[in-house]
Amino acid sequence: MNKEDLKILLVDDDKDMCESLADVLMFDSNYKVEFNTNPENVLEKIDKEKFDLIIVDYKMPKMDGLELMRRIRKIHPKTPIFILTAFISNELVEEATKEGATKILSKFIWPDEILQNIKEVIG
Repeated sequence: MNKEDLKILLVDDDKDMCESLADVLMFDSNYKVEFNTNPENVLEKIDKEKFDLIIVDYKMPKMDGLELMRRIRKIHPKTPIFILTAFISNELVEEATKEGATKILSKFIWPDEILQNIKEVIG
Protein backbone atom coordinates (compact mmCIF):
# COMPACT_ATOMS: atom_id res chain seq x y z
CA MET A 1 0.00 0.00 0.00
CA ASN A 2 1.34 3.43 -0.93
CA LYS A 3 1.55 6.22 1.61
CA GLU A 4 -0.95 8.10 -0.53
CA ASP A 5 -3.46 5.33 0.20
CA LEU A 6 -3.02 5.51 3.96
CA LYS A 7 -5.77 7.39 5.79
CA ILE A 8 -5.32 9.11 9.13
CA LEU A 9 -8.08 10.61 11.26
CA LEU A 10 -7.21 13.37 13.75
CA VAL A 11 -9.58 14.09 16.63
CA ASP A 12 -9.02 17.21 18.71
CA ASP A 13 -11.44 19.87 19.95
CA ASP A 14 -8.81 22.47 18.96
CA LYS A 15 -9.41 23.09 15.25
CA ASP A 16 -6.09 24.96 14.87
CA MET A 17 -4.20 21.97 16.27
CA CYS A 18 -5.99 19.65 13.84
CA GLU A 19 -5.27 21.89 10.87
CA SER A 20 -1.59 22.29 11.80
CA LEU A 21 -1.00 18.59 12.30
CA ALA A 22 -2.98 17.70 9.18
CA ASP A 23 -0.85 20.14 7.15
CA VAL A 24 2.35 18.54 8.45
CA LEU A 25 1.16 15.01 7.71
CA MET A 26 -0.15 15.77 4.25
CA PHE A 27 2.76 17.97 3.19
CA ASP A 28 5.62 15.88 4.54
CA SER A 29 4.24 12.42 3.84
CA ASN A 30 1.30 12.59 1.46
CA TYR A 31 -0.98 10.73 3.86
CA LYS A 32 -4.70 11.30 3.38
CA VAL A 33 -5.70 13.16 6.53
CA GLU A 34 -9.11 14.10 7.85
CA PHE A 35 -9.92 15.74 11.14
CA ASN A 36 -12.89 16.10 13.40
CA THR A 37 -13.31 18.43 16.38
CA ASN A 38 -16.27 16.57 17.90
CA PRO A 39 -15.49 13.12 19.34
CA GLU A 40 -19.16 12.13 19.24
CA ASN A 41 -19.22 12.57 15.44
CA VAL A 42 -16.15 10.37 15.10
CA LEU A 43 -18.00 7.22 16.10
CA GLU A 44 -20.49 7.69 13.26
CA LYS A 45 -17.67 8.42 10.83
CA ILE A 46 -15.60 5.34 11.67
CA ASP A 47 -18.70 3.18 11.54
CA LYS A 48 -18.88 4.03 7.81
CA GLU A 49 -15.22 4.55 6.95
CA LYS A 50 -11.97 2.77 7.82
CA PHE A 51 -8.79 4.60 8.80
CA ASP A 52 -5.26 3.21 9.04
CA LEU A 53 -4.48 5.33 12.10
CA ILE A 54 -6.53 7.48 14.46
CA ILE A 55 -4.81 10.20 16.50
CA VAL A 56 -6.89 11.38 19.46
CA ASP A 57 -6.38 14.28 21.86
CA TYR A 58 -6.60 13.20 25.48
CA LYS A 59 -8.35 16.26 26.94
CA MET A 60 -11.59 17.14 25.19
CA PRO A 61 -14.96 18.29 26.47
CA LYS A 62 -17.86 15.82 26.43
CA MET A 63 -15.59 12.77 25.96
CA ASP A 64 -11.91 12.37 26.75
CA GLY A 65 -9.49 10.57 24.48
CA LEU A 66 -9.46 7.36 26.52
CA GLU A 67 -13.23 7.03 26.41
CA LEU A 68 -13.23 7.72 22.69
CA MET A 69 -10.50 5.13 22.21
CA ARG A 70 -12.55 2.54 24.15
CA ARG A 71 -15.52 3.18 21.87
CA ILE A 72 -13.39 3.08 18.72
CA ARG A 73 -11.94 -0.26 19.85
CA LYS A 74 -15.47 -1.74 19.91
CA ILE A 75 -15.91 -0.84 16.23
CA HIS A 76 -12.34 -1.33 14.97
CA PRO A 77 -10.36 -3.34 17.52
CA LYS A 78 -7.15 -3.49 15.47
CA THR A 79 -6.87 0.12 14.25
CA PRO A 80 -3.76 1.79 15.71
CA ILE A 81 -4.64 4.71 17.99
CA PHE A 82 -2.24 7.39 19.21
CA ILE A 83 -3.20 9.50 22.22
CA LEU A 84 -1.85 13.07 22.10
CA THR A 85 -1.61 15.04 25.31
CA ALA A 86 -0.07 18.22 26.63
CA PHE A 87 0.43 16.57 30.02
CA ILE A 88 1.99 13.11 29.94
CA SER A 89 2.01 11.32 33.28
CA ASN A 90 3.00 7.79 34.24
CA GLU A 91 -0.61 7.12 35.25
CA LEU A 92 -1.94 8.21 31.85
CA VAL A 93 0.65 6.17 29.97
CA GLU A 94 -0.15 3.11 32.08
CA GLU A 95 -3.93 3.45 31.71
CA ALA A 96 -3.84 4.30 27.99
CA THR A 97 -1.50 1.39 27.26
CA LYS A 98 -3.68 -0.98 29.27
CA GLU A 99 -6.75 0.24 27.35
CA GLY A 100 -5.04 -0.41 24.02
CA ALA A 101 -3.37 2.82 22.90
CA THR A 102 -0.66 2.15 20.35
CA LYS A 103 1.35 5.19 21.44
CA ILE A 104 1.01 8.08 23.86
CA LEU A 105 2.72 11.20 22.53
CA SER A 106 3.24 14.77 23.66
CA LYS A 107 1.35 17.46 21.77
CA PHE A 108 4.64 19.32 21.70
CA ILE A 109 6.34 16.66 19.60
CA TRP A 110 8.42 17.77 16.63
CA PRO A 111 6.88 17.07 13.22
CA ASP A 112 9.66 14.66 12.23
CA GLU A 113 9.14 12.72 15.48
CA ILE A 114 5.41 12.24 14.91
CA LEU A 115 6.11 11.22 11.33
CA GLN A 116 8.65 8.68 12.56
CA ASN A 117 6.13 7.26 15.06
CA ILE A 118 3.52 6.99 12.32
CA LYS A 119 5.98 5.34 9.95
CA GLU A 120 6.84 2.75 12.65
CA VAL A 121 3.17 1.82 12.96
CA ILE A 122 1.62 2.12 9.51
CA GLY A 123 4.49 2.70 7.10
